[in-house]
Amino acid sequence: MVEEINIKNFKSIANDTISLGRVNVFIGENGCGKSNILEAIAFANALKKYSVVDADILYNNNIRVTKPTLMVNQFHEKDKNNKKENHTIDISLKIDNETIYCVATAENKNDIESNWSKNLKISSKNNVLLEKLKEEYTQTNNPEVTKQIGENILEIIKNIEEEKDENHIVTKNLKDFAIYTLNTQALRGIGHFSHSQKGLFGENLDTMMANLSKKETEKLKSYSYFIEWFEDFVIDTKDELKTKGYKLNHSKSLLYFKDKFMPKKTLANLFSSENANEGILHILFYLTMMISTKTPNFFAIDNIETSLNPHLCSELMKEMCKLAKENDKQILITTHNPAILDGLNLFDDEIRLFEVKRNEYGHTKTKRIKLKPNEENSFGEKYKLSELWTRGFLGAISNKF
Repeated sequence: MVEEINIKNFKSIANDTISLGRVNVFIGENGCGKSNILEAIAFANALKKYSVVDADILYNNNIRVTKPTLMVNQFHEKDKNNKKENHTIDISLKIDNETIYCVATAENKNDIESNWSKNLKISSKNNVLLEKLKEEYTQTNNPEVTKQIGENILEIIKNIEEEKDENHIVTKNLKDFAIYTLNTQALRGIGHFSHSQKGLFGENLDTMMANLSKKETEKLKSYSYFIEWFEDFVIDTKDELKTKGYKLNHSKSLLYFKDKFMPKKTLANLFSSENANEGILHILFYLTMMISTKTPNFFAIDNIETSLNPHLCSELMKEMCKLAKENDKQILITTHNPAILDGLNLFDDEIRLFEVKRNEYGHTKTKRIKLKPNEENSFGEKYKLSELWTRGFLGAISNKF
């Protein structure tokens, strides 16, 4: 898992370090920089993954692209301790006791389509050992010792080359990282979203579900109680139902639903995802992401509460926390809905809640909320996390009104 991230000079983030758990929820005012945290990781992933990083690559990784002068933090001149301008973005991620350092500079700071030059370095045990051996090599005068050290250096260099392999722990954790921002039309397979293959907006939900194993499909269906009317889903792999009048030809989705309250004769209770309510599409996407072995192990969800009932938000979070542990997933979530917090157990160190805010210089800063404040209402009842947030005990709200 990614244990820690340090972000310097990315958008509103001048310098911030965040220690992550398995499930990480970020709350704060609109515009405080929650999404910038997610984008910083996606930016680092692009630097690691592609030989040349341009605006199209950043955009396709769900990063809001602007001029490089705005991609780099612009608030430093207000900070008396950081007057020097710095046009370099610097992001490091600690993964299983190894750290990858990602440094990027725009080739043309005034061109929104500029390529980004990069410098990557993985600090592992092999790198540390290599530096130590090089120092010993220059200091010894014994030919036999020098020969042995030289052979050791070659072996370490070989090991470092192997770290660049696809199976290396850093590459495996970062390579599929994505930010998901669901869109109802995309989930329905309608519009330009249907042509994308990345699924960042919920497109290709039907394909994700079709690729579940039998066991995973049964697990997904076990959550049918989330939606009262839901009986079953069908993936029409041959796309034959549209010719029988079950959908207009606007949607590319092959996903259909059965409603348990409707007549079952001649499939009268069957309808396409074009006609499904937003909630079930969002729920199925999130649960499929958490259950499938073919989805990323490390990903982010921006505004998870979209289209969901508050009570459903709480139950969804409880189950996603369980599934994250069962299926070795690590997720970052932003939300504006207090009900999401009621699904979190802050006594579990793997479940973490963060307040995100701007400091006096405009810099985005995060603070982990480790323990639930021990506040009571007038009846002596303990407040829920959702109530603590809305009443201002957790921060992450405006103090202007």
